[in-house]
Amino acid sequence: MNNRIVLGFSFLIFGILSLLSSRNIILLTFEDVAGIVFIFYSIPTVYSALNNGERGKLTASTILFLVGVVFLVKSYFEILDTRGIVFFSILFISGSALVILFIENTKEKILLYTGFVFLVLSYLSITQFKKLGLFDYANRIGNLFEAFWPIILIVMGMIIFVNRKK
Repeated sequence: MNNRIVLGFSFLIFGILSLLSSRNIILLTFEDVAGIVFIFYSIPTVYSALNNGERGKLTASTILFLVGVVFLVKSYFEILDTRGIVFFSILFISGSALVILFIENTKEKILLYTGFVFLVLSYLSITQFKKLGLFDYANRIGNLFEAFWPIILIVMGMIIFVNRKK
């Protein structure tokens, strides 16, 4: 299927669902709408990119699919520790994307091994890392990062601006 058609339908669905949601015709949050659109876009894109050598498109659409699933799960279930789900999601999405890349090219076994390591780490992040106190440490780092986020963005923007081609 042509990628532009899927992208066009995705924008159409996003617009329609956003409009219906803003008029309170359907009860969807922005996370719901984004999750639905990400999933709708990524399924045919993964299918068309698989075994066609389009690894960038395959990786991006796999990540979009899993981010869409995370948005929907976070929206429909009350999750108290949102930082914990972000850490888990990063590990799980990384592992899943690597396994999908291995499925696309089975000669590269390192993708499979690294993907399984990330998947196991994502499982451990939910079960064992809390017991070890790593979540408290991660929360402190997250709070520190949250405080300095605007400064980091400003510095990155200035670096990009200074290093641009003239």
